[in-house]
Amino acid sequence: MEGSAAAARLLLYVGCLVALGRGVVVFLDPAWKAGGRSVFDEPGPRWLARVAALALVVAPLLLLQGQLAALEMVRSDVPALLADTSWGRGWSVLTLASVLASAALMLPAAGGMALPQLLTAIGVAVAMGGLGHAAADEQWPVAARVLDALHMVAVGAWIGGLLVTLLVTRVPVFSLRDLAWRTFSRTATVAAPVAVLTGVLSGVRLLRSVNAGAVAVSDYGRLLALKSAFVLVVLAIGAAQRRRIARGVLPETARVWTEVGVAAAVLLVTAVLTGTEPPGE
Repeated sequence: MEGSAAAARLLLYVGCLVALGRGVVVFLDPAWKAGGRSVFDEPGPRWLARVAALALVVAPLLLLQGQLAALEMVRSDVPALLADTSWGRGWSVLTLASVLASAALMLPAAGGMALPQLLTAIGVAVAMGGLGHAAADEQWPVAARVLDALHMVAVGAWIGGLLVTLLVTRVPVFSLRDLAWRTFSRTATVAAPVAVLTGVLSGVRLLRSVNAGAVAVSDYGRLLALKSAFVLVVLAIGAAQRRRIARGVLPETARVWTEVGVAAAVLLVTAVLTGTEPPGE
């Protein structure tokens, strides 16, 4: 049951990050062409958008199924669950945001659609706060959700933007690879520190009243340490690639794929971490 919930969260993260990354890239450079058509309509970028769109639709359904199982409810209990519980109301908002973002991903990546695509993706990031640890913070409920939303948006612009840029620059007839990587590098220079800072602040918020020893021996603490180690690896690879881009040299494709792979490991650990109770609660 917890495994299915973690899978649902992982799908949600993937869908949201790709939507955010694509939204940022399209918003910054909507007119990129590959031959005579938009580079975002080429097979790699197009299929990435389709996979993300599907993930955004499937994830809320899996979350609902998992919640029904956890509460030992049946499908006939769904209306009451959605109407009478804070989880149900949060799920409804998240589902609406996810469906809108999914639909936006299926639309052409043209200049007029850049802002709606970005805004719908941000909507998912904001709505996700209604179902995570931030939703249970009674002391600073608004601040906790804002912090989580900022973290998700920053990670999306950084890691989602990295994956989208990688696929765009691998389109054979795309001739603006240097410009694409310089644009991403500028974005990541802002997004990566914001993602790290908001992640640290979220951890401090959750663990502020817990003894460090208790954190270290808890499942939550061990997962957090593993996630932190993976993030440091991503930062190290990204810093090396940024130096190459600053010198006017294209990033090493193999290293970029490694960075994406380690980032995927971060998402997997996060999907489990967000379903793990922090020590002291």
